[in-house]
Amino acid sequence: MARYWGGAALALGLGAMMPAASAQDAGNTIKIGVVAAESGAFVSAGHTLPAGVGLAVQQVNDKGGITVGGKTYTLEMVKRDDRTDIATAIAATQELVRDEKVAAIFGSESHDFTLAMAKITQPAKVIHFAGNSTLGKVLTSDGVKPGGDVHYLFQSEPQEFQRSGSTARGVLSLLEPLLGHKPTKSVMIVGNDATGQFLSSFYLTALKAEGQEVPDIIFYPPETTDFSPFLTKAKSFDPDIIHFWYNGDSTLTALPQALELGAAKSYFLFGVDPGIWKERGLTADVPVSMSCVPVCWGASSNPNSKAYFDAYFAAGAPHGVTSSVSLLYHDYVHFLAEAWEKAGSFDPDKTVEALMSIKHSGVVSDSLAFNATHQVTHATEVCAAAPGGDITCSMQQPPEKAPE
Repeated sequence: MARYWGGAALALGLGAMMPAASAQDAGNTIKIGVVAAESGAFVSAGHTLPAGVGLAVQQVNDKGGITVGGKTYTLEMVKRDDRTDIATAIAATQELVRDEKVAAIFGSESHDFTLAMAKITQPAKVIHFAGNSTLGKVLTSDGVKPGGDVHYLFQSEPQEFQRSGSTARGVLSLLEPLLGHKPTKSVMIVGNDATGQFLSSFYLTALKAEGQEVPDIIFYPPETTDFSPFLTKAKSFDPDIIHFWYNGDSTLTALPQALELGAAKSYFLFGVDPGIWKERGLTADVPVSMSCVPVCWGASSNPNSKAYFDAYFAAGAPHGVTSSVSLLYHDYVHFLAEAWEKAGSFDPDKTVEALMSIKHSGVVSDSLAFNATHQVTHATEVCAAAPGGDITCSMQQPPEKAPE
């Protein structure tokens, strides 16, 4: 991890380390930056960021903008494609902070990218929202305090033990009646990159806390297209469930191969929306569960989701595997706009104080709030497709504490 922080520092010129110009200096327009993978290996999640932020910006502006200190402002999104490349993400962030003078940045979805970006945004006192749930490593009490290294950094997705815990509980509870027995043995198949390694450790712990025997984690190279050797190894354990974690695009490549091999009695597809399952006409002769981050667009039990996704897709966003990731950013544009109005200023320190004092009503939750370390808590939706195609979904509340 240290090499990413070091690389980010090396990439910075002294000018980028200076605080960004005051947002009011830009006249009546406030710029919000987005850095996301609109190309490259992580595009399935990356393209949702500008779509979600862009929709929120449009909604704020359509309502007349925001009133801060007696003056009305409109928002402008300035986006950059990081191409799923950390050096590009660093350069893009530096440009947005130094040249575009954005008041806030949203992104990216990759943990190491976010850490490198934060090395730029935080000295410049730019409010920074990132949805990856791995930020607990840096969002500590000392880190977020005034003057701390990450005082202006906010995590817009629950802590990983919470997301993994709610996901594991939902997967097991939905698959049990479809299997006709209580599942006891699980195998995880995970993309072998920094994010996959980090996330899988939490999900492994969550499965074990739910009573699962997990004989192995099988890692595959991120660009894998032939999963047969990994699936053959998984099948040798005779699992009740194979859990594909965490890249939705790779998962959809692996699943047909798994079904052909008869690798397990059931499957879990992390980050694959049931809308994709239905649109692509996917079928299986065994139960298949899916999760959405945080709610599903194709079949949801969240009453607020339909109106949101109707507007999201009407604005031109594609029906993607992980379109719901957009909500980890959309809601927080509105949250930030509310904080600016409450603070009566774009001053970053006053903005942080306002963000910490608000309970925001959004699509994901009607009571979004940051805890003392700038993290949120909300439910995760899990769905299951029965053989034949019937899909059932439920919102799973996160555990209060990490398992021992």
